[in-house]
Amino acid sequence: MMKSLSRLHRPVRFESLRWVDSETMAGVRFAVRRPSLGQRIELTRRVHELTLRHEFLKAGSEAEKLEGALGELMVQQLYIEWGLKAIEGLEIDGEPATPAALIDRGPEELAVEVAFCVVRECGLTEDDRKNF
Repeated sequence: MMKSLSRLHRPVRFESLRWVDSETMAGVRFAVRRPSLGQRIELTRRVHELTLRHEFLKAGSEAEKLEGALGELMVQQLYIEWGLKAIEGLEIDGEPATPAALIDRGPEELAVEVAFCVVRECGLTEDDRKNF
């Protein structure tokens, strides 16, 4: 009997979400986007626009520095809004957590962790990460 030299072709699977077990809150896990090239371009453009608006203010007066810090927080919020798709194992004010609830009323340490995971998943540059 002759063996076939061709391999069976199995389709390659790509999952557009990656589930992460939280390091800051035991029992909580969240799903972040695994971006396509187009999504990465979209996010990078949006982050760039926000940082350009606020970056130059960091070196100015106290009010301008506060405006610069606000810009950094807005970038963090953008990462969460863009990349966080689901949260499990967390209730906020007695209701299942959502990305919007995490931003509005959730624990800040988890929000920071989620934003960092989105940045890491997107493979953004060191300059992009500095703005987070």
